[in-house]
Amino acid sequence: MSNKYESMVGDYCVVVNAIESYVASKITDFEYWDAEGSKFFVDTESATYMYDYVEAAIILGVSEVQMQHFFVVHCCLGDYLDGLIGEKDPEAWDMKDQQLVVTYTDNSEDVFQIADICELMSKTEAVGWTFADLVKAEKVLQQQANS
Repeated sequence: MSNKYESMVGDYCVVVNAIESYVASKITDFEYWDAEGSKFFVDTESATYMYDYVEAAIILGVSEVQMQHFFVVHCCLGDYLDGLIGEKDPEAWDMKDQQLVVTYTDNSEDVFQIADICELMSKTEAVGWTFADLVKAEKVLQQQANS
């Protein structure tokens, strides 16, 4: 598979595995994790912990570049998942064994490969799939919210 987004999606898989390992071994009252813009957070029964990409890279034991790629791919999947699943209404989505598994309310699942995610990123690349683009968009949204 030769695609300019292949390494980004590969890094996304590495980071997701690091997250799953981290929350399984370090967080006792873990509920869920997610990312919003360029922030990673872990929710527990008693608190929410938020990290920027540098902090997250340190606690997860991954590189800063891998963490940046994680945020970009997570944003793409969060905002453009319908580009893969169409009109279906997902209940949840997660990476498992380098595959994107989307679960629906009727308990059915769709499974997508890394190549499918790369293709989605290519189709939507006018958005700007770099970490700098993500941070810039996040700042614009914050300015709009504060106006």
